[in-house]
Amino acid sequence: MFSDPYPGLGRDHLPPGVAPLGRKDPQTAGPYRIMGRIARDAAGSILLGVDDQGAPARIRLFPADLADAPDVRAGLTAEVGRLLRGRAVCAAAYLGSEVRAPEPWLATEYVPGRTLAEHVTEHGRLTGGLLTCLAVGLAEALAAGHALGGTHSALDPSKVVLSPRGPKVVDFGVSRVTGKAIGDRRWAAPEQRVDGARVTGYADVFAWGNLVRFAATGWEPSGEVTAEPDPGAVPEPLASLVRRALVEEPEQRPTALELLEELTEGKGSDLASAVSDLLATEWGGVSAPEPRRTRRSYTPLLVSGVAVVLVAALVGGWLVFRPSQGTSEIANGGEVAAGTDAEGAEEEPSGPIIAEDPEEIDAVVAQAVELALEASSFTTFEHQHINHVGDTTPVHYLQTTEPEPAIFRAAYLGPVGSGAIAMGADFEEFVYVRENPVPPDWEIERGYYRDAEPGAEPLAHPRQEWEGLIDEISRVLNMADLTYEGTGTAPTEHLPPEILGDGDLTDRTGHRYTAAYIEKGYRDFGDVEAFVEFWVDEDGYPMHFDRTVWPGQVSAESGEPMEFGHLVEFARFNEPVDLHVPTEDEILPEPPGF
Repeated sequence: MFSDPYPGLGRDHLPPGVAPLGRKDPQTAGPYRIMGRIARDAAGSILLGVDDQGAPARIRLFPADLADAPDVRAGLTAEVGRLLRGRAVCAAAYLGSEVRAPEPWLATEYVPGRTLAEHVTEHGRLTGGLLTCLAVGLAEALAAGHALGGTHSALDPSKVVLSPRGPKVVDFGVSRVTGKAIGDRRWAAPEQRVDGARVTGYADVFAWGNLVRFAATGWEPSGEVTAEPDPGAVPEPLASLVRRALVEEPEQRPTALELLEELTEGKGSDLASAVSDLLATEWGGVSAPEPRRTRRSYTPLLVSGVAVVLVAALVGGWLVFRPSQGTSEIANGGEVAAGTDAEGAEEEPSGPIIAEDPEEIDAVVAQAVELALEASSFTTFEHQHINHVGDTTPVHYLQTTEPEPAIFRAAYLGPVGSGAIAMGADFEEFVYVRENPVPPDWEIERGYYRDAEPGAEPLAHPRQEWEGLIDEISRVLNMADLTYEGTGTAPTEHLPPEILGDGDLTDRTGHRYTAAYIEKGYRDFGDVEAFVEFWVDEDGYPMHFDRTVWPGQVSAESGEPMEFGHLVEFARFNEPVDLHVPTEDEILPEPPGF
């Protein structure tokens, strides 16, 4: 385990990929002071914290409503027990937890490094000893968890961190305990897509096969299972293990322990030592990016009558002013900095970062992403254009709070649309949607139904798709070296009226950022030239994202250079959205017969 203090770490110096704290993020969790946000997913927030010695930790915070669902706290308790007993070299070590808290938290070691997805994107595919170490490390982490009766159930490239000392698996057991899908479904085993099916450690082995193939080839799975799994350019003997791991029937796959024993060539019963020895000799050339200066998201100061709630960072501790007690206290032995008190503590501006300094690009991007994720309502248009294969289907996203919370996502081919709507306080009710023109007037009618069409793959949850879109935009913007181009009017030619609503196109003024950069590991083309344009409005919200990628090849169909475009238009954040939320009598048990 390595949880040494991260040099230079602070709220103004965060590792790449860690965003400044948002308005709804906590300041502390148990003994940990929260420094930034690593991610959000269906099971809650993942935060970067430090203890009173400055050692970092990965804090998973579970929302109260999720924790209070049946069996979740009991499941968390059991998972903590497994983590306490586990001794995997290549899984993030357990540090602490508080399962009975209103919002339970679980702390594991913070692993400095890039995720497998980030590493392949930035540095290319793994070969030789690095690839072998990854395959062995993943197998060892899974075998250790399976031996204690656990499963990961959400393993994808974002759950594997490549540290300077080896690969590490994070978020073990979270999906299984909470029942929430926190992984990319494309990497999941086929049995995980069947409601009520029994999911075992064999599902993690299937994900292992996908991950090893991805690391070696850059191939991302399609989500489909073939009779003859193709390992691509994965070298032997890994290729034969990947083939066996990716078969459709779970019991025909090897166990994680069998994978580990074959990969370590049966080096006795002390497999952990075999893994450690392999990492010591074969793992090298992997570095962790240093923390970089960032700007914290602006959190309005809470003022209520005579009470002011402040949380101020201190040397070795923090100051908490509790209005109910009318006193302040020093936590973890810290001392108040000279000249600082509850009334005179430095106050952060409450306005958007872009209004103060639009050239603080990292902070502007981080706040735009945060605002998009936290918005109560919005409309968004997405279109991925590929010039050599004809038109592709645009996608509409709508989220509203009236007459009740709901989020809608549909893809369109001409007037015909299909997608899903999720409703309720937590978007827990999921319903399929189909739109078709109906004779004799050929007006568009929308039908709602509960079960997917026979033979069709179940759709992902609309909110999961939305957050995945924002994550992809964030990835691109953090990769590109953006330049601030000043203010102007954002492009409008691709913005559908139903997305903009009653807004005025001439009012789409904002701040423009651009970058020409190299998109690394793009599809099967390798490193290719790309250009991105990003607009942010005066309130800090995203307006327009447009990325174009040129693979440098000519299309056999058109004879023209290939071009891949990804356009996203944002509008109407936190404003009324015209979205019909179906009542129970409008929802059919099966697809409507238009």
